[in-house]
Amino acid sequence: MRGVSFLSFVFPKFCVLCGTNDRFSETMAVCKPCTKKHYLPQKQNPKSNQVKLPSDRFVFYDQAFYLQRRGGIEKDLFQSLKFQNERLLAKYFCLGQRGFRKLLKLDPPDLLASVPSSPKSGPRPYHAAYAFFAKLKKYWKIREDTSLRKVSVDKQSALGFESRFFHAKKAFEFAKSDRIIAGLHVLIVDDIFTTGATVNEIARLYKQAGVRKVTCVVLLLSGGD
Repeated sequence: MRGVSFLSFVFPKFCVLCGTNDRFSETMAVCKPCTKKHYLPQKQNPKSNQVKLPSDRFVFYDQAFYLQRRGGIEKDLFQSLKFQNERLLAKYFCLGQRGFRKLLKLDPPDLLASVPSSPKSGPRPYHAAYAFFAKLKKYWKIREDTSLRKVSVDKQSALGFESRFFHAKKAFEFAKSDRIIAGLHVLIVDDIFTTGATVNEIARLYKQAGVRKVTCVVLLLSGGD
């Protein structure tokens, strides 16, 4: 603990929004005043952080949740996390995880699955939702399904609304066929929910493999309602 304090003294981490240095900025790159200003209004929203199931298409996941909703500030912070190596922001986007865990108290997941962002481990090995994923894995003490693979090199973010669904149908597959997952509750963790095409296709693969239930959770809701 002293080492952390010493490093913070020599190399202080300032808030990426206002430049203030405090314990919050040292922990998650956003200071306490900025957290109160931008995150608390979302937390105090009486609506449950659940994505409405679309009625215009067939849905394979049973329920989907988000921790934060995208606004101007959230968009900028998320871009900094994903593309500018501001990894401490991953903890900022984990805010709200305790409330999410309470929603699954009566039916906790048996298996965790992280959405792969590329066909291989690089060139960007750090996934925006990794910190959140690690917290969930530790809290429930459940195993991670590492058999899910992305086989397409195309990026969803570069595609239009309809194209995302066509692309998703050929973008993922399971690398193993000897897994025993029938009857399990699978939790899919991703960074952002826009159209839901990715998590829906992955949920379809899991349902086809015999799982009982598929729940999805993302750091940020960009669309879907």
